Amino acid sequence: MQTSGHGAALKRRLGLQKPQTLVASAPNGRPITFSHLRVNSPGQGLYSIPAETAYSIHLHLREITSFEIREVGRANRKELAKAGNLIFADRQSPRHVLFHTPFHTLRSHVPLPALQDFAEEAGGRRQVFLRPPSCGSDDPIVRHLLLSLSPFLEQPEDGSSLFVDHIALALQAHLLHTYATTAIHSQSVRRGLAPWQERRAKEAMNASLDKDTSIAQLASECGLSSSHFARAFKQTTGWPPYRWLLERRLETAQDLLLNSQMSLREIASACGFSDQSHLSRAFNQRVGTSPGAWQRIRLGQRKAVTRDTPKML
Repeated sequence: MQTSGHGAALKRRLGLQKPQTLVASAPNGRPITFSHLRVNSPGQGLYSIPAETAYSIHLHLREITSFEIREVGRANRKELAKAGNLIFADRQSPRHVLFHTPFHTLRSHVPLPALQDFAEEAGGRRQVFLRPPSCGSDDPIVRHLLLSLSPFLEQPEDGSSLFVDHIALALQAHLLHTYATTAIHSQSVRRGLAPWQERRAKEAMNASLDKDTSIAQLASECGLSSSHFARAFKQTTGWPPYRWLLERRLETAQDLLLNSQMSLREIASACGFSDQSHLSRAFNQRVGTSPGAWQRIRLGQRKAVTRDTPKML
């Protein structure tokens, strides 16, 4: 999963301490990123934030955050955000932000060209702009999408590129549907993948159980755009790609637990989990018990069946 580079850039640009950042795959080189930003002391200023053709979305996590926005040619604006509030910022003009209180946010950086590409894949041809909601608004869908990434911003080794890509695609679709200044009519996927595309996508994921892969890579294998592939794959299999791959990894881990002499550490590595703890967490969430306990129960059942089976004369 891509995490490097962008967090370091945020540290240099905003003066924050090691902001963890997840990066969605971007064939066009304009990735959507998700970051965990935290400053524990008041009076922090984010000065000379450069202009970009992009939008920033901040989900505030502190109970109360007070800050001031200063832009050239506009009156200074004092804002107050509560936990759960969203701040949408059009980044097309430089600005300074002064925080009067500590702040703690989950932030997504969405380049406008990435939204334009997504809209064109959906059949749109007009130039895309967003009309952001007022400061301190609530959007349950955006809030849910950002919060779903919070565990992986805390433990990025547990995440997967497929999941980050899935959230980025869902975020773009929602932003365009809800806030675009002109209507974007996406093409519905009435049919899923062709049999050869389904087979190729599954072969690629099966071949990458111990590696990370992205929706862009799988879509390329099938000759589709990322957004079209993601929708068609779920239409065909009933699962988004990241969930299908997780199920395959866990099924493979179960097979190795019963039919190999590999250690839990070796099984975790072979199945694409970052370490034994990551395997245990995912296994417990799906199966309801730890890999070791599951293995002991199943091997005990196997021995009992073998012992009780009458021997043929």
